[in-house]
Amino acid sequence: MTTALAAPPRLSATASRIAAIDAARGLAVLGMITVHVGVLREPVWTDPGSWLSVAWGRSSILFATLAGVSIALLSGRQHPPAGPELVSARLRILVRALVLFALGGLLTMLGSGISVILQTYALLFACCLPFLTWSPRRLLILAAGWAVIAPPLTVWLGQLLPSGCDPTAATCSGAQVTDLAITGDYPGLVWITFALTGLALGRCDLAARTTRVRLLAAGVPMMIFGYGGAWLLGLFDTPDPTEWTQLRTAEPHSGSTFEIIGSLGFALTVIGVLLFTVDRLRPILFPIVAVGTLPLTVYSAHVIAVRLLGDAATAPTGNVLLAIFLAVTVAASVVWVLTLGRGPLERGMSWIVTRAATVRGDAVPVG
Repeated sequence: MTTALAAPPRLSATASRIAAIDAARGLAVLGMITVHVGVLREPVWTDPGSWLSVAWGRSSILFATLAGVSIALLSGRQHPPAGPELVSARLRILVRALVLFALGGLLTMLGSGISVILQTYALLFACCLPFLTWSPRRLLILAAGWAVIAPPLTVWLGQLLPSGCDPTAATCSGAQVTDLAITGDYPGLVWITFALTGLALGRCDLAARTTRVRLLAAGVPMMIFGYGGAWLLGLFDTPDPTEWTQLRTAEPHSGSTFEIIGSLGFALTVIGVLLFTVDRLRPILFPIVAVGTLPLTVYSAHVIAVRLLGDAATAPTGNVLLAIFLAVTVAASVVWVLTLGRGPLERGMSWIVTRAATVRGDAVPVG
């Protein structure tokens, strides 16, 4: 009896599943902050100080994969909507995309030097609308095929189409179409692969042990194949690289099939591990879950903070500033969640989406 009383109550299956997704989203946001504020160097396994570079590229891909999971959670989870419910779900997701796109444009206009991901995030939301009724199997087949087709397609189109404005420039009101879809740091043409995979994942029973095992069983081999395959091809590098050479690497933001497979494997592994451990380690993971509960607010706040700090935010003076950034972010997130619940931007998003659904006549609650 004493043992039973001392043991903390376990989270319900639904609460555990949502907490794991929030934890993954929190890690993704903290990883992107690390890339934008930290001093990163080439990773060497024997040098722990270089391990921060693991966040480069992979954090944003984890964030994009979780966009697909969010879309599934907003549209019936394991049961895709149909009829009027499908129309309502598409409307709510589209409104979210429009708000995200506008917010991304405003953050870009600050000229912080950060390539803001929110406009690509919005594009992923919009691009997933036609696939809300697809089964996980069909979604994964499409994602796998697109992972092979999209990288060479973006290189080819990038050579044909004019490049848009610099998305980090203060004079640019937002990334132009070619930057957003093809030539930017987060090319939507490639990154839709991550959202489709996340949508397929969100349509599965994340509370089931079988699903979690499959995530790890797929994620680890994908990392080995993606990063290992690129390493092997790197042994035969040519002295005169071209735009097509990047397709043989798995470097962050290369947009190659190898990067897609390796980094997507990393994302699936992280999600799988968190689904297994969040209930057992919830006191330890709670600060990360708190950050993931306020992703839009935290992400936007860090862009504004970097802009206000100016050159001091990116000066190569070690990672003291990064440590302060992360500590303040986590502490503020924990205090906010415990006292006020949802973040201000999350509340604003929910209000706008609810108003849009009300105007249309829907009474479906939004997440």
